[in-house]
Amino acid sequence: MNIDFSRILNLVNEIPIHVFKQCCLTKLPEQQIDEINKTIPILKSQLTIYSSIQESFLNITVLLIPNLLVIADQYLVLSNCKITKLKQCYKFDAYGIQLSSSTGHLLMFFNNKSQYLEWMPKLKCFCKLSNFSNKFNLLEQIIKDYYIIQHKKTKKYYTSYVHSIRATSPVDILHSEIQALRSIKHPSLLDLKWVYDDNHYIYLIFEYFRCEKLLDLLNQGLILDQTQLASIILQLLQSLKFLRKNNIYHGNITPNNILINTQSSFLQLFLVNMTFISRIDSEPLDQYLSNVHESYIAPEISQGIAKPSIDSDLYQIGIVLYFLTFFVHQKRKDERVDRIQMELIDKAEEHLSQLNKNTQCNNVLIKDKYQMVYCASQLDLLRRLLDKKENRIKLEEAIKHHWFINIKQKLKPKIERRKQHLPSLKTIIELCEQNEYSKHFEKQQKIIDEDSVLEENNFIQVLMQQLEQNQQTKRPSKENHEKLRMYEQFKTQIECEKTDQEKQFVFSKSMM
Repeated sequence: MNIDFSRILNLVNEIPIHVFKQCCLTKLPEQQIDEINKTIPILKSQLTIYSSIQESFLNITVLLIPNLLVIADQYLVLSNCKITKLKQCYKFDAYGIQLSSSTGHLLMFFNNKSQYLEWMPKLKCFCKLSNFSNKFNLLEQIIKDYYIIQHKKTKKYYTSYVHSIRATSPVDILHSEIQALRSIKHPSLLDLKWVYDDNHYIYLIFEYFRCEKLLDLLNQGLILDQTQLASIILQLLQSLKFLRKNNIYHGNITPNNILINTQSSFLQLFLVNMTFISRIDSEPLDQYLSNVHESYIAPEISQGIAKPSIDSDLYQIGIVLYFLTFFVHQKRKDERVDRIQMELIDKAEEHLSQLNKNTQCNNVLIKDKYQMVYCASQLDLLRRLLDKKENRIKLEEAIKHHWFINIKQKLKPKIERRKQHLPSLKTIIELCEQNEYSKHFEKQQKIIDEDSVLEENNFIQVLMQQLEQNQQTKRPSKENHEKLRMYEQFKTQIECEKTDQEKQFVFSKSMM
């Protein structure tokens, strides 16, 4: 296709010289070239770019893959770039943008307005944007650092994480998390739509949802029943399975970094505040240790004999289970575990053994003080998660542990059980009263997961189906109608991609 470069060349005097001299493209590893051929791109077009190597404008094929721009044998990580419209193009009847990172710049020009309008929204989904205050209104804070916002033009509502940029704040870790969220999609990870960088704050914008931190719910007096407790641990384990497949670890799994989605009709959690850093082998371990609570650092890491990995994430899930199992409400806002007391697990097992023998139990401490000690299989999984690295339970074994299997068996439909009301989730779940609408919302929440999350253990879905059936038999309340009305008002539609997203993410995951 022949391009009239005259309009573009007229722009040379309008653009600073340093933009032409500094290139932000990186050489593509040879082993990754084959992966490109197997990847279905989001967009693929002939565009005009400026090559600093050849010092000329080139008409070349450009591929857009999640979080990556691929040009010939070079690529650019879009989450590291700010995108700027070249407004001076308009007077020359041209359309162009400038992508800028810490290493340099890339100029891209489009053949016509329709091509520009096709590419621009897609690029905005991955690049850092500016002028947040001109686009959105901050409405209310739902929890610390999370706000409900409204787009000024479309009037749509979103949820935003607001990160203050300070000299001591871990911006590098935040950028690492942004790269991960741009490259992978999973129901237990927030679906990132846009990132705005306004020098003082970084805004991560997600689809609208309301949430509570698990730690805050516990401090409010929440007591999880056995099924709810098991569902939280199982979802955490399934999330690790997905992260491991993508060569990523979380690194900071604590009750404060587990958000419960109060807009969902089933018990859904989000894992936030990842400490994953690209190329961890080249990063100082001090950065990891300084950003993780000491109670949640695996012993092999504190001893300096291992580095953060999925194995240390498993240990952190064990700490979370320990925290929940032996949680005592003390009106404190921290999540520390002063010391892992294995003898406490021994006493709990002895207590449960005595109960099974129908003998009088003298150890009332376990029964009265620790209300989330339920069964011996729960304690067995807890003990194995907290074991030394060489003896610690493997991820696959943990997912198939008999604690989950036993609960699944108990939840099999029986006529006499159908007449019973299953325990409600109260403060952590707002049930939708319309079954069809709830199913529609659940479908929106299901994003890419090659393993079909909770494939091995589907008891959560069985539980929630029972909850929905029970809820329908109740007389509709004015409060629930009001919640549903607000939910419908705030709900936004997830963008439907025309391409095969599962294949799109193959290449970008390998680059990460």
